[in-house]
Amino acid sequence: MKKIISSIIMALVCLSSLADIPSGYYDNAIGKHDEALMTALEGIIYSHTELTYAYMWTAFDYTDVGDDGYYIDMYSNCKYNNQSDHTSGASYVGQGINREHSFPKSWYNSQTPTYTDLFMLVPTDAYVNQQRSNYPYGVCSGGETYTNGNYTMLGKIGTSTYNGYTDKVFEPDDEYKGDFARIYFYIVTCYKSSVSSWKGSGQLDYSSNGYKAFSDWSIQMLMEWHRADPVSDKEKNRQEATYKLQGNRNPFVDHPELAEYIWGTKQGDSWTGDDDDDDDPELTKEVPVIYAADTTAVTSSSFRADWTPVDNVSSYTLYVNRIANGEDTDATLLLSEGFGGVTATSDGSSDISSSLDNYCDVEGWTGYKVYVANGGVKVGTSSAVGYLTSPTLSLGSTVSVVFSAASWVNAKSVSDGSSIVVSCGDVSETVTLTDAAASYTVVLTGCTDSNIKLSTTAGKKRLYLYSVNIYNGDVTASASNMLRAVVEEGDSTTRTISGITDTCYTVQALETGTYEYMVKAIYTDGTASVWSNVEHVTLVDDGSIDTYAPVMLAADSSYITDSSFRAEWTDETSQQLVTSYTLYVAELGSDSYVEVMGITDKYYDVEGLTASTTYQYYVVATYTDGSTAQSNIMTVTLLSDEHTLKGDVNHDGTVNISDVTKLIDRVLAGKSIDSDSDRCCDTCCDVNGDNVINISDVTALIDIVISGD
Repeated sequence: MKKIISSIIMALVCLSSLADIPSGYYDNAIGKHDEALMTALEGIIYSHTELTYAYMWTAFDYTDVGDDGYYIDMYSNCKYNNQSDHTSGASYVGQGINREHSFPKSWYNSQTPTYTDLFMLVPTDAYVNQQRSNYPYGVCSGGETYTNGNYTMLGKIGTSTYNGYTDKVFEPDDEYKGDFARIYFYIVTCYKSSVSSWKGSGQLDYSSNGYKAFSDWSIQMLMEWHRADPVSDKEKNRQEATYKLQGNRNPFVDHPELAEYIWGTKQGDSWTGDDDDDDDPELTKEVPVIYAADTTAVTSSSFRADWTPVDNVSSYTLYVNRIANGEDTDATLLLSEGFGGVTATSDGSSDISSSLDNYCDVEGWTGYKVYVANGGVKVGTSSAVGYLTSPTLSLGSTVSVVFSAASWVNAKSVSDGSSIVVSCGDVSETVTLTDAAASYTVVLTGCTDSNIKLSTTAGKKRLYLYSVNIYNGDVTASASNMLRAVVEEGDSTTRTISGITDTCYTVQALETGTYEYMVKAIYTDGTASVWSNVEHVTLVDDGSIDTYAPVMLAADSSYITDSSFRAEWTDETSQQLVTSYTLYVAELGSDSYVEVMGITDKYYDVEGLTASTTYQYYVVATYTDGSTAQSNIMTVTLLSDEHTLKGDVNHDGTVNISDVTKLIDRVLAGKSIDSDSDRCCDTCCDVNGDNVINISDVTALIDIVISGD
């Protein structure tokens, strides 16, 4: 009889997994925002059937059984069912099963009905549960895992490496991070009125964040998990089964966007009850068109790139690349991806597949099981195949994919020995990767699709991907004559210039040769266009280099004394083309200039001059090709002896307590008479005339101020 009843309930559960959200269930929350929204949700879901703790073993048969007939254990790969050992203590993974309070009971003082809330209770391996203890969920680099033969823990335990928290944490497996985030959202919402009385943990901070309940770092992390790991069929099925048994629902499974209104990007907005209530207008995103180079703006080492303006742009990025020996190729670059939005220095723990536009240079990438990594992305997990699919492109029948990648290697230097599959429709090629990053080229013939897919081959065959360039045509036809890698910091043959706000840019200090160049737009929403068309320009060596005459600046009054001044200038010529500068100084109207040679900075302090005298000065730059260029001539008049009062440190014409304060600052900073900044004249600062600025000058200055001399 029991078997028959169980079968009937299971049938109802399976049928209900396809059911819609009960009509009107969330109506009382519509039109509300922030705390009012959370309070409305509490009113909807708090009233429910309080199940017994003993009943959990029966409930799990309806909420957590997978297709293979075993419980889905989010803490291990062990195979458990209701007949497994319900141990209260375990010495190894695989010994038995527990009812895990995923939101530890010590945090809420074991209060009911929270203690037996089925949404929060899940079946897990007993040993892993013991090791998890009541540590917060978090992110840790490295960390401990536990195994026993073929049984292994999912996730890891270690010191938090997530910004904002430094204590021990339990990091769940990537596949279930979103599940746990939504469980946590449910708990603090369903029991919102009680949270302020809870003991709490490092995961919670009601005193600072009130109704939001969580600590700042936890809010950020849980929202990342929620976004990166969307609601799965497993969660939807568990939702319906729990609703049948307990009588309430998890709003964040039915309406994942609700989290954004309480903790995320839509705080302050009223929830409309619509999953797709983003009213932000879509930007018009055109691709700029690059022009052929203007021959009047081409020299032996520079040229000006010009392109058409497009709307909704914050800046442009220009890419310039030399084709050695001036040889061209029929291959045309369609896409260049360097994952410029990734700033991580280690492997991330959140799947970014649903938000790739935030991390990629080019909008439109899709993927599965993709994570940030140092310099690029990690693809795949220990149990799942991962992949990246390019934006839609106008691909020909022959396509070249040039990419930089490496096999994943763990903290103990054990490699997954991975390969990567590069495919276009039914055409594919598998490449074995090295443990160190390397560049690979795949040419696919017979492509009939409009996307390129890069995939791992199996679970535990993870890989790193650092850059991807996709071309129409065969780049290997002249690969030996080309330099194709896009680099962030350019050299004399390859440049990437970002942040250009005009529709032209002059690229200087290039070697001779033929260059290809293209541009892409960075839109105001942070996304980027595909690269424009490609143009070419040839720089011919005529024995000259690009130079610009230095510009002498007016003397800064803060550096003018009765015996010295600072000469400063600018120079738009690339510094690598400048050998040195020579400064010329003479009294106004005189042809007898004093030369100061070998200057490498763009300033020089001229000393030993005569008070109250006007001087004229200019600078001459000497370049690597032996040519020179003279600046404009400037003049400066030095202070008079009378103007320079002893102790007038701040040069305001009087000696008072403000000068004492200024002099004390100079002494504490250890600045001498000849300091490069905020210079003191001898008379002003060396009050006692011993040619040293120290505390004795402060004493002497105080005497002057007190005496009124």
